[in-house]
Amino acid sequence: MQVPLHYQVSEYDCVPTTLVNAVSYLFRRKEIPPMVIRHIFLYCLDTVGREARFGIGGTSKYAVRLVGNWLNNYKMKHFSVYTEFWEQEAVDFSENGRAAECLGQGGVVLCNMLLTPKEEHYVLIMAMDNDWVYCFDPYRRKAIRGMKGRAKILALDDGRSPNLKIKKEWFLTKDPGRFCLGPVSMRETLLVWRT
Repeated sequence: MQVPLHYQVSEYDCVPTTLVNAVSYLFRRKEIPPMVIRHIFLYCLDTVGREARFGIGGTSKYAVRLVGNWLNNYKMKHFSVYTEFWEQEAVDFSENGRAAECLGQGGVVLCNMLLTPKEEHYVLIMAMDNDWVYCFDPYRRKAIRGMKGRAKILALDDGRSPNLKIKKEWFLTKDPGRFCLGPVSMRETLLVWRT
């Protein structure tokens, strides 16, 4: 059975929710070992905020890289993935880039983007064409204001389809803004293929 994709339950768990969604998207429920879910949540929400509170800053890029590395090495009869972590200049969404290749081969791309000029957020990229990037955004929202049509909410009919599309030209901008990759120094992606 294929399970619906999930929304985050706090303001901070976009990364573990997106990682679980990636696994849920690539595998049927009975193929997913509980150890995978355990390790995703074990490694994520590792930042320390004010008053030494864990998780207030969400999940670090080091934890995303660690989970990707762990997933590369965890193999079961019906569960095996290959991941690649890319950051800064190596993040490539061009037509012949590694992200497009991953999506074309049935994989998914977990991507850090800017939700506001200072707030980062992870989404699951499921498809891309010349004009749009199609994502599942784990932060449930009813509307997007002030984007002049550059980001649009999509109807989620089956629970497993993209719920957000972003104009590709806007998504790739280097300027700090909303619903875009922003400055090169902040960019990071985790590409995930089922093997």
